[in-house]
Amino acid sequence: MFLVALAAMSARAQVRVTTVDGTSLTGTILAWTAEGLTVSIEGQATKIAADRLLRINAASEPAPSNAVTARLELVDGTVLPLSDYQVVDHWATATMSLTNQPLKIPTNDIRLLQFAPFEDRVSKLWKELSAKQLEGDLLIVHKKKRTTVDFLTGLLGDVSDKQVAFLWDGDQIPVKLSKVAALGYFHANEPELPNAICWLKTTDNASLPVASILLDREMLQLTTLGGIEFQLPLGSVLEADYSLGKLVYLSDIQPIRQQWTPQIELPKAIKLINNYGAARQDQSFAGSILTLKWPEQSVGKTRSKSLIKSYPKGLALRSRTKLEYRIPPQMRRFIAIAGIDPATASQGHVRLEIADRDQVLWEGEIDGSLPPTEIQVDLNGARQLRIFVDFGANLDFGDRLHLVEARVTK
Repeated sequence: MFLVALAAMSARAQVRVTTVDGTSLTGTILAWTAEGLTVSIEGQATKIAADRLLRINAASEPAPSNAVTARLELVDGTVLPLSDYQVVDHWATATMSLTNQPLKIPTNDIRLLQFAPFEDRVSKLWKELSAKQLEGDLLIVHKKKRTTVDFLTGLLGDVSDKQVAFLWDGDQIPVKLSKVAALGYFHANEPELPNAICWLKTTDNASLPVASILLDREMLQLTTLGGIEFQLPLGSVLEADYSLGKLVYLSDIQPIRQQWTPQIELPKAIKLINNYGAARQDQSFAGSILTLKWPEQSVGKTRSKSLIKSYPKGLALRSRTKLEYRIPPQMRRFIAIAGIDPATASQGHVRLEIADRDQVLWEGEIDGSLPPTEIQVDLNGARQLRIFVDFGANLDFGDRLHLVEARVTK
């Protein structure tokens, strides 16, 4: 039995574990419960409590997921990829790759069913409509050869593999399923739910708010906030996000003060030019994803090219920029990676200062010809954070700072 257990552990794929203090560890999972994680790192078992966990990611690229025809969102935030969906007498039967048997779900627990393809215009319409005070269920249909969408408000009934029963203005209308883009279920009151232990993403593009979790050999046994039980192979986990309430990205909050001062003073009346240097959230000044250039790496006699890494979160800042943020309570550290935009790295050079209201916490020069700089500082109870990007050795030439993964954490 002991040899079998060892063989199973060695066969497990590696994961990358990130903790709230910014530490990154790579190893294999030995145990996983609501209390935390035990990871084998170079043969050494390391326990990490749940309150220290920030994120767990699969270390290798996952296999492509199977095509699905629909996506189901429940009121607790669960998102399930479906291959079939039918409703009889307010009970939905949802067939998916996550379970061996179809799930039976009351429509009272369903928020949205969106049929493939998951078009942006459908998601945009649903976001707009769900922000309003709805008066009934929504039937969202394709129009003009799927180039536009429209909706009706009424009462959703049974759903078969051919049609949707919809009560509109007192009339029962059968609608061909091929014309339906999405079904939205009305809820007078959203349920009050506790916080999830973590949010689990799978290789099938499911998103699960976890209320309980236990690793039993190679299977994860978990229950969602809505009470649905799943048994998933450990290898199907793409990410476990523990960050809720533990960190805040600066790009997700508005600064209480911000100022950009160009090298050559511009007329204040020219708003378009003044906005030219304003800070960008989660994108570069070119409108693309934020990137940083890391140095070349040598493996044996083979020399690889410089590595350009992409980052979904962060700030793009020009010199001379001042930003001030109000820090949420209980946040203790500021963490970020600072580097010059690779497009201007040959010229970019700035002086960066991180401070609270009274004192400088970190300062240094960010040079585009050098590797990016990792920054970690204790906030020491500070409730405000000030970021100052000043002109460097080349005045303002190429001064486009990418402050990626900029966040405050517990």
